[in-house]
This record gives sequence, structure tokens and C-alpha cells, in this order.
Amino acid sequence: MSKHEELPLPDYDEMSLGDLRSRIRALDAAGLDAVLTYEAGHAARVPVLEVLEARARELADGAEPSGGNPSNAPSVEHGISDH
Repeated sequence: MSKHEELPLPDYDEMSLGDLRSRIRALDAAGLDAVLTYEAGHAARVPVLEVLEARARELADGAEPSGGNPSNAPSVEHGISDH
């Protein structure tokens, strides 16, 4: 998946790293993989990739997505930063 419009997190590019860390917890492995593939093929920001890969390992180790719909979260006002 390479189109921003198809991501399970519609405001992905505007999220802070903290928001992203929280919101990806509601994604299943397929949704997380879509975000990871998008990030790796676009901005490839190391801190973001590290957070996504850590969550992928948690899911692979048996973690379950949290409840809720990640696309229904409130809008974010700041973009993902490297810090």
C-alpha cells in the first residue's frame, strides 16, 4: 500500500510520535504493516520506523490490538517530529 488515502490512520502524516505510538495500538497486523510499508517507502523516519517495528514485534509475540477505531481519534495539530 503506497497511497496515503488508503492508510488506516487518515491523518497519519500530521501525527506526533506520541499520538502515533498510541493510535497504532488499535491496529491489527495488516493495518500496522500498511503504515510501516508507507513510512518505509516515503519519509523513512528512523524514530517512526522504530516505533512501528516495535509494535509489529509485540503483535507477532501475541499482543492484541486495543479496542477502538484508530481513524476515529481526534484530529492532531502537529506533525511527527524526530524527537
